[in-house]
Amino acid sequence: MPAYFETGFCVREPSWHGQETLLADYPADWNEARVAAGLTWEPKIVPVYRAKEWAPVIGEGDDITMVPTAYEEVTTNRLVERDDTGATLGVVSDQFSLISHAEMGEVVEAVLGEANVKYESAGSVKGGQTVWALVRLDEPYSTPGDIGPDGEPVETYPFLAMLNSHNGAGAMKLVLTQVRVVCWNTVQAADAEGDRHGRQFSFRHVGKPMERIEDAKTALMGLREDATRWTQIASELYGVPIDDEFVNHYLSEFIPEPPAGIVSDRVRANIATDRANFRQLLAGPTNERLSGTALGVFNASVEFLDHVRGYRNQDTYLNRTMLRAEPMKAKSLTLIRELVTA
Repeated sequence: MPAYFETGFCVREPSWHGQETLLADYPADWNEARVAAGLTWEPKIVPVYRAKEWAPVIGEGDDITMVPTAYEEVTTNRLVERDDTGATLGVVSDQFSLISHAEMGEVVEAVLGEANVKYESAGSVKGGQTVWALVRLDEPYSTPGDIGPDGEPVETYPFLAMLNSHNGAGAMKLVLTQVRVVCWNTVQAADAEGDRHGRQFSFRHVGKPMERIEDAKTALMGLREDATRWTQIASELYGVPIDDEFVNHYLSEFIPEPPAGIVSDRVRANIATDRANFRQLLAGPTNERLSGTALGVFNASVEFLDHVRGYRNQDTYLNRTMLRAEPMKAKSLTLIRELVTA
């Protein structure tokens, strides 16, 4: 199966791999969603045993093989299995507490404070080691300058992803994300996005998840407020016109050039090339409606940092675009706001 996909569903729009059950409408509730996702099975904890006593067995040609004759339970670790197939999902510590598929829906509905949750997708990857549920939030927002073919602002609906591991690899997470989770790759992408931006809440596999619902509600409220603040900042930047002089001042700080005599001609040429590439991005198709605004400068900066600035290898590129926070992006926003208020 592509990207370790096992079972799952999507609503209306198929995934890139097309292996899921495609639903015409949202499931009525979590019970219906987990059936469509193939999550009617549950993980279960079973003891782990090791050989305690051995005895020799004589085989063909008088070969002697030592075989276990008695076992003892390992008290520090336990095994997680599927209750339908008996397949092993992982070995966990004796402190590990399962968060069942039945509980997942209860947690989502309790955190969101509503029963009619729109489950966009849900499923299982890597043989059931990781399962997910993705909720479409009815909290659309519009980014300034993002206009559709009809001339109207394009509305974006964020997702809340629940990522639950049964193999002891990590905590169950609630992540505010733009990623439509449909496979192992997108599970990882949403997980990395939560780590990078901090828009997540973790339920450790210890104790009962429902005991932390109020904490999760408070955290989610703060995350939503962060998203609202960014929309306000973007609107403010969109309303600030900029000219070539502003761009020149910005680039002198964003892509600075050391004093003459300190660096080689090649370094200065690279700096000139980077600044020229930035200007192309600012005037390019992705910033067509923003190029004369401070928001366009920020968007061009993000695009430059992610996709144009040189990188040593694919790992470096992946880290800065997907896995780690990029300090230069924060610096860009700070610099723009300083120049706007100067």
